[in-house]
Amino acid sequence: MKSDLSLQQITRNAAHFLHRYHVLIFTFFVLGGLSAATFMLYRAATEAQSTNSTPPSSFDQKTIDRISTLRSASDTPASINLPAGRTNPFQE
Repeated sequence: MKSDLSLQQITRNAAHFLHRYHVLIFTFFVLGGLSAATFMLYRAATEAQSTNSTPPSSFDQKTIDRISTLRSASDTPASINLPAGRTNPFQE
């Protein structure tokens, strides 16, 4: 058995292989890249959620005073006066 491995035969076989399966190879690399990108985004999102720190939930006196100056729920809101000639699309 004579095994003749010439460079020309190897390149011809490689070209034939790529010509025959180029669609499958392209699809494989695209799906692999999309899978890797999805996995990296998933990991980044889960790491961001696990390291999320909650700000302190206490009010200072300045915030309490600002909330106190707001109107209460029992107060009726002031009516809105629209300029003449316009119609209110939200009015029934």
